[in-house]
Amino acid sequence: LGFWASSLRPSIRGLKKALQAMDALESERARRRSQVGVKVISLDEMWTYVGARRGDKRNSRWIWTAVAEDALGNRWNDFEVGDRSESTLLRLLERLPDAASYSSDAYGAYGCLPVNGHWVGKGGSVNRLMRRTKGYSKTDGMLTLSLALAWLTLGWI
Repeated sequence: LGFWASSLRPSIRGLKKALQAMDALESERARRRSQVGVKVISLDEMWTYVGARRGDKRNSRWIWTAVAEDALGNRWNDFEVGDRSESTLLRLLERLPDAASYSSDAYGAYGCLPVNGHWVGKGGSVNRLMRRTKGYSKTDGMLTLSLALAWLTLGWI
């Protein structure tokens, strides 16, 4: 994100507008997904923190990302913020349609994916959110809203 992330000054009003726009887009995306079908979903997780990075107040968070592609080559993204447990992954998967195949790394939480439709490898990972700045959020809500605004602004959703 580089320059873009360092110049972002999210406001509550802007973040609320982004969430409203995301809700409006979701119904249209769901309709299209049900008509075409999902070919593959690539899953990945990355670490960040809220508040303190080290010490007693350390507050680690994991951003789970999904990039889905339908049979026509259309792509869309989703994310879930939480810990690195299977329960956070399952919250993300609840919002996603079933896919013909899934790709991810070899992390153990992905054991809940269908064995015959899951391939392991970093080729399909989501690496567009690699952080080059020292930006961080002070609350879980602001982290989620900032991600939603960034993804909406960049057209990833």
